[in-house]
Amino acid sequence: MSIEDDCAPYRAKLKAEPFASIVPGRRPAVKCHAGIGLAKLAVGYEESEGARGGEIYGRTGEGWELLYRVESGTPTSQLPWRENQ
Repeated sequence: MSIEDDCAPYRAKLKAEPFASIVPGRRPAVKCHAGIGLAKLAVGYEESEGARGGEIYGRTGEGWELLYRVESGTPTSQLPWRENQ
């Protein structure tokens, strides 16, 4: 299945530009989010060893675009969206 297929049932509830996170080992691995903040929490959730890790995608007119990739164990202070602040 694709992200498009996974998000289709939730499309009516999401903003015009929804976000998706892919977190290996999470069930389901792909989740759709109404806002970027929720996607960042899903990937950057701090466990004792650091961030959970995964990828965040944003919906564009042409499909899905990778916004962030986070390695498992990354310290939360080094998350890519914090480095840009």
